[in-house]
Amino acid sequence: MYVHRRIEPTIRTAASVFPVVMVTGPRQAGKTTLLQYLREPDRTFVSLDDLDMRLLAQEDPKLFLARFPPPVLIDEFQYAPDLLPYIKIAVDERATRGRDAAGLFWLTGSQHFVLMKHVRESLAGRVAIFSLLGMDPAELTGTPAPATSFFNTEPENLLPWTEETSPVHIFRTILGGSMPGILTPGNEADTSIRRQFYSSYVQTYLERDVASLDGVRNLREFELFFRLLAGRAGQLVNYAGLAREVGVSAMTIRAWTTILERSFHILTVPPYYRSLSKRLVKTPKVYFLDSGLHAWLTGWHDPETALDGPMAGQLLENWVVGLIVRSAWHRGEDTSIYFWRTSTGQEVDIWHEQAGRIATAEVKLRAGGRIHELAREAFRPLAVIDPSPYKWGRKHLITLGDRILPLDHETWQVPVQYIS
Repeated sequence: MYVHRRIEPTIRTAASVFPVVMVTGPRQAGKTTLLQYLREPDRTFVSLDDLDMRLLAQEDPKLFLARFPPPVLIDEFQYAPDLLPYIKIAVDERATRGRDAAGLFWLTGSQHFVLMKHVRESLAGRVAIFSLLGMDPAELTGTPAPATSFFNTEPENLLPWTEETSPVHIFRTILGGSMPGILTPGNEADTSIRRQFYSSYVQTYLERDVASLDGVRNLREFELFFRLLAGRAGQLVNYAGLAREVGVSAMTIRAWTTILERSFHILTVPPYYRSLSKRLVKTPKVYFLDSGLHAWLTGWHDPETALDGPMAGQLLENWVVGLIVRSAWHRGEDTSIYFWRTSTGQEVDIWHEQAGRIATAEVKLRAGGRIHELAREAFRPLAVIDPSPYKWGRKHLITLGDRILPLDHETWQVPVQYIS
């Protein structure tokens, strides 16, 4: 049963304008299924997972495109990046003849670190690139989507993707993750299936993607790093500390962090500074984009136990950041999010700049009946900041509450089930 994805209208629009549409993302996020659903009857589908097709594309790209002329959907494109110059030629020839070149080539690929090496240079101005992550809960429940992403939507226009607001239900959703292969509408993944899925997923990622990369000599060390990093989700990345624990250099840890980010498994969030150079060099936080993978790597499998465990707040914050990022990416929007932190440890979880305004968000596991006091405490550090040349936008206190609620003229309580 096909589940409609939020990104569908964005891709359709891009395909009516750009000659090449590329959808990247982690393995098993649903890229092929999505484009197979969207493709027209006359668009040929060819997968480079097929070894014969892959060999043809690698050894004779020109013959490959002659055999599979546009409109064509090429799946797992990262296996034959040498096709790029020939795609460029085909697009330019069509344009030179005055013929419509929109939507000629649709491409998918998982290995962002390999796939994107030449794409932007070879297809500059000709390609629209989208990142597809796993499903968000609203897609599974079929909840109508706001036209814009979370930070760009008025709170009163947000809709809940579930009427079940118990914390245990929310944590069952967190642990269930977002991968279509283990999710069906209205049915969270079974614990035993989830464990087996993520175990196989990590092994496949390590053996097929990571093992082929320069800079990775020992997969056991990389897997240990992967697990240790998961335990630090939502925290500052201590490269030197991780290096000591894994037994490699801090430079290697930085390189491995980049690998995980470019393969869409993690997101590094920089601290906010007005100076762009400072944002680039200061220590970031790390978040896992699939909450199920994060939970599996850190050993949390039961929602009741996870909710009462020492990592409950970390699991929740990591999941919320993933929802916010997915909300933007699947609408083709930029997601320039940061965190704000003082030298004395005062912090605001999420800081988002757009259109001259700064929106902020704090994620709180337990709010209870003191929600107004909690909001004042959470956003008190902002009172001493001059946001110029920007202006303050909305403040969001994201909780496990049951209803969306204005706390003052600029602060809202937003239960997690309203993020989509």
